[in-house]
Amino acid sequence: MTESRDQLLMLRVMRMAKPKFQEPICMSVDPGDPFSQPIQEAVSQLTGQESMEYVVGEFLMAPQTIDNIYLGETLTFYVAVLNESSQICTDVCLKADLQTQTQRILLPCKLQDANAQLVPKEFLGQIITHEIKEIGQHILVCSVTYKTAEGEKMFFRKFFKFSVSKPIDVRTKFYNAEDNLNNDVYLEAQIQNLCSNSMVLEKVTMEPSEFYICSEIKIPYSNEKNPEYVYLEPKAIRQYLFCLSPNTTEHSLNHYRGVSSIGKLDMCWRTSMGERGRLQTSPLQRMAPGYGDLRLTIEKIPATVKLGEQFVIGCKLHNCCERSLDLVLSLDSSLQPALVFCSVSGQHLGQVPPNKTVQFSLDLLPISSGLQYISGIRITDTFLRRTYEHDEVAQIFVAA
Repeated sequence: MTESRDQLLMLRVMRMAKPKFQEPICMSVDPGDPFSQPIQEAVSQLTGQESMEYVVGEFLMAPQTIDNIYLGETLTFYVAVLNESSQICTDVCLKADLQTQTQRILLPCKLQDANAQLVPKEFLGQIITHEIKEIGQHILVCSVTYKTAEGEKMFFRKFFKFSVSKPIDVRTKFYNAEDNLNNDVYLEAQIQNLCSNSMVLEKVTMEPSEFYICSEIKIPYSNEKNPEYVYLEPKAIRQYLFCLSPNTTEHSLNHYRGVSSIGKLDMCWRTSMGERGRLQTSPLQRMAPGYGDLRLTIEKIPATVKLGEQFVIGCKLHNCCERSLDLVLSLDSSLQPALVFCSVSGQHLGQVPPNKTVQFSLDLLPISSGLQYISGIRITDTFLRRTYEHDEVAQIFVAA
């Protein structure tokens, strides 16, 4: 095959876009001014406007410029091969590739193996769509092969370059709410509109991993008719808050140590003329807090107790290491002057295998009123003679 400057066929590529609202001529009209009415009538005859005071026209017009292409949108273009010569061309085939910075994508084109025949002044065309999944420079490569009337094989290629930008910026921040009661994680997501035009966020959801159950924390907005759809002007930011809870209370604590996969954010939006876009983040990772070899959780505790009345708290010890622990409980009331331990110090809790738990209860007597901390719980591993200190593990209000 030969590539010559004198080609019998021509290639045309046109991006398909939705029309835009015609921008009207906006003028303030004084109904008391006798010259305003003739001016408005003259402008209406010229542009078709019913009123010069409306900022949005009633007519649609074809786009005069090529709009920016953003990540997550669907690129739609029309490709056509025209025979502007006086000869008949046979075995006409068209191949379309999209080359990015990381890969080369073969676009679905029915003309690739068409082997069609084009008589003079005839053309073949097809609409091709592709979802944009990368940012940066893109090159659309269109190759045409055909045979002339003399049987000579011909081909030519054309390149079309365009750049893809980020439509939105997503910033995430994790808050580890793990305390003595739960393993919840809070995710704050800030979404900023980086487009040159306004957009409407139709959906922002969190798809959690298999270890978590997600719920969105919403605040009712009285000034929004439909809070599910969020209008974002260029450079505007919207915040979302999600709470992720472990899907079971008895789940292995090893899944919450080190780097843990939380899930993905899924976002859908529409621009001014209803063009749809969708993005999904890569799996979000958070660094879970380290519990060490042994973790103490408070399973049962009253919210309020009376001064001088004994109460009971329920505790659970989790063995987070990979070896067995032989545990002994010690109590030190000097670290909590307002509370006195009534349980026996030095009791043996037994051996706890890896990733297992042991439960015990403690009796306390409040001797001072107010909000008091529970401290002074000491757990000793007799195997390694290592003592784990647990202070300020919970709060309790003592009423006088």
